Amino acid sequence: MTLALDLFPRRVDPEDFARAQVDRFTGHQLRIGRSRVVHAVAFRPWLGDLTLPVPACHQGWSGFAAAGDLLATSDPVTCRKCALRAGPVAVVAEQTALFPVELP
Repeated sequence: MTLALDLFPRRVDPEDFARAQVDRFTGHQLRIGRSRVVHAVAFRPWLGDLTLPVPACHQGWSGFAAAGDLLATSDPVTCRKCALRAGPVAVVAEQTALFPVELP
């Protein structure tokens, strides 16, 4: 029996979808929507033993990857949390601050 999900007006086989996402994001970073912040990729459980790519820093987003909310990129990671989780990797560009912070 084949399971299919109704995703934005077409039916999608979850195994094919998950495999395509893993292929698309393996060896790449990701952006969420129109954001300029580049995140490292982690793969998290989805359905059964299938996995999908997510930001390694656990940054949330409103949407679903099937709608094109996550974009694969070869740009270097600019997310500070992703860079810290990965270890001693230099962040290439400064991540935009939400508000000014004065450091001692």
